[in-house]
Amino acid sequence: MRIFTFTFLVFIGFPNMVKGQSSGFFDDIDFRITPLPSINSVESDISPFIVDGELFFSSVREEFFRDEKRQEQNALFYDIYRAEIDENGNPVTARELVPGFGNMFNEGPAAWCKTTGELFVTMNNTPEGSRRSGNRQIRLRLVIMKQIAGKWEVTMEFPFNNPDFHFAHPAISVTGDTLVFSSDMKGGFGNSDLYMSVRVEGRWTEPVNLGEKINTQGNEMFPAFGPGGMLLFSSDGQEPNIGQLDIYYTAFPGEINPKNLGEKVNSAFDDFGLTIHPSGKFGYFSSNRYNWRKDDIYRVEFFPLMENIRGKIIAIHNNEPVQDARVVLEDCEGNRIRTVVSGYFGNFEFSVPKGKCYRVYADKEGFASEKVTFSDNQFIELPLKQIINYQIVVKDFESDNAVGEAEITCDESKWISDNSGIVGIQFDSLHNCSVTVRKEGYFDHKFELNPERFVPGTEITDTVRLYKKEAGKIFLMKSIDFYIDMWRIMPKSEPELNQLVNLLEDNPGLRIEISAHTDSRLEDRYNMWLSRKRADSVLEYLVQKGIAKERIKATGYGETRLLNRCANGVICSEEEHLVNRRTEFVILEF
Repeated sequence: MRIFTFTFLVFIGFPNMVKGQSSGFFDDIDFRITPLPSINSVESDISPFIVDGELFFSSVREEFFRDEKRQEQNALFYDIYRAEIDENGNPVTARELVPGFGNMFNEGPAAWCKTTGELFVTMNNTPEGSRRSGNRQIRLRLVIMKQIAGKWEVTMEFPFNNPDFHFAHPAISVTGDTLVFSSDMKGGFGNSDLYMSVRVEGRWTEPVNLGEKINTQGNEMFPAFGPGGMLLFSSDGQEPNIGQLDIYYTAFPGEINPKNLGEKVNSAFDDFGLTIHPSGKFGYFSSNRYNWRKDDIYRVEFFPLMENIRGKIIAIHNNEPVQDARVVLEDCEGNRIRTVVSGYFGNFEFSVPKGKCYRVYADKEGFASEKVTFSDNQFIELPLKQIINYQIVVKDFESDNAVGEAEITCDESKWISDNSGIVGIQFDSLHNCSVTVRKEGYFDHKFELNPERFVPGTEITDTVRLYKKEAGKIFLMKSIDFYIDMWRIMPKSEPELNQLVNLLEDNPGLRIEISAHTDSRLEDRYNMWLSRKRADSVLEYLVQKGIAKERIKATGYGETRLLNRCANGVICSEEEHLVNRRTEFVILEF
C-alpha cells in the first residue's frame, strides 16, 4: 500500500470527547492478531470501520480481480462492503456491497458519525462516471453522505476540496464537529500531513495543520479518533519506525510525541487504518505483511497484560501468619473482583491485569483488616487485628439494679457504663491488666483481666456487683449455703465468698461483721451453736484467703432475728423457713 494512489484506506473514528490528554488505553495492553479469511479476497481488502455494529470495509470489486494491467496502473477500483460480526468481532455473514456504493470510482477511506448519521467518504475528485482509470493525476476529495431510503447518498462536499491536492482519509469526532484528514496541500511539513477542521453552526473552518509533533517530512495518513482522547494515525516518517507505514498514537490535537504501537501490530511492511470497536475489546487494521502487492484486513484483540500480586496475612497481636482468612480483591472504585483463602503460612496470590489500581482486605471470624491500596507487582503484608468483644455489666449488689455512669479503667483506657450498667469493649490485643470499677457511693471493685479467657470472634460478659459504701449496711449473701445441720460450706458458695474477699482486699480500711442465722426449727440452743459455727466457717475461709482476722467479726444469731412469722410452734412452708436461714455481712467501718 503506497500513498495517494488509487488504493485507499477506510477509518471510523472511535467515539471520544476529543480531549487534549493521553488516554492510557494502550498502557499494559497486549495484542492478538488474526486475519479474516471470510471477508478477505484474492485482491486488496482494506480500511475496516464499524457502522451500527456491522463491519464496513473497502475492497477491489470482483470484475477487477487478477487484472495485472490495472494493478500496474494503480487503477483498481474499490467499493465499500459490509458483513455482520459477533460480540468478539468475528464476521458471521458473507460480505455484500453496501447500497449506494459501486459507482465505478473509488470509495473510501470513510468515517462514520453515529451522532449525526453522516458518513465521511474519500472519493476521486472527478465527476461520477468519468473513469479516467489510467490517469495518475486524479486527486481525492472528501464528501459527506447520509442514508436515504436505505441507500447512502452524497449530501455535501467538503468546502475546501481542491483538484490540485488530495483531501482524503477522514476521521470524525463522536460529536460530528471535528474532522481530521490527510492532505498534500501546500504549507505542510512533508508529502502528506494531517489537518483539522471544525464545524461551527454548520460551516467548516479553514483547515489547520496538526503541527510538527505529528507531521514529518514523510507521509502521515489514516487518522482515527481512539478511546480517551487518543489520535491514531499511520506514518512512514515518525521515529521509531519498524517498517514502512506504522501505526502510532498520541493525544489530540498532538500535544504529546506520538508512540509507535509496537512490533506486535506493526510489521516490516505497511500497517494502517486501525479502528477500535466501542467495547474496547477488539479492533481492525489493514496490512500487506504477507504480500506486498495485496492488503488484507486483520482483527486485533486487546487484552490486559497480567501480573501476580502476592501477599501474606499477619496477625498484629503476635506477628504470626493467619491461615484460612478470606482475602478480597477489589478495584479502587470498590467493585469486588475475586476472593481467595490464605494458605498455611498466611500466603495469598491474585493474577490481575497489569497497571491498574487495586485494593485488598482480609476477613476472618474474630479478625478485621483495613483496605490496602496497591498497584504494580507488589508483595503485601496485610495486617489483621483480632476483634475481642468484651462486656462488663455493673449492678448494685443488694438490689441487682443497673448502675449507670460507673467508671471502668484498664491501664490507660477508661469507659463509662450506660444507663443499663453496660460497657462494651472491643480489643485488638489483650494482655494482663487490672480492671477497676468505681462509682461514687460504692466500694471500688477490682479484678484481673486474663487474656486466656478470650477467643477472637466470641463475646464474654462479666457482671460486677458493687457494694454501697454505708456504715451499718447489711448485705444478704444470697449464694452462701451449708450442708444440712452442718457448718461446712458448700462449694457453690465460693464465688460469692470470693467477691467478699475482693471487696476486703480492695478496701483495706473496711471492717465487717459476718452474721449467720437459722430458722426456728430444732432446739434454740442448738440453733445458736450451729449459727456460730457457720459464722466461724466463713471467717476461716476469709482468713485462709489472706484477710486479717482482726478485720472480721463473726457472730451467730441462731433464730433470734427471724424475718417472718415462722417462730417456734408456727407451721410454715420450707420456702418460708428458708428466708430465715441466711448469712449476711454488715459494714462496721471503712
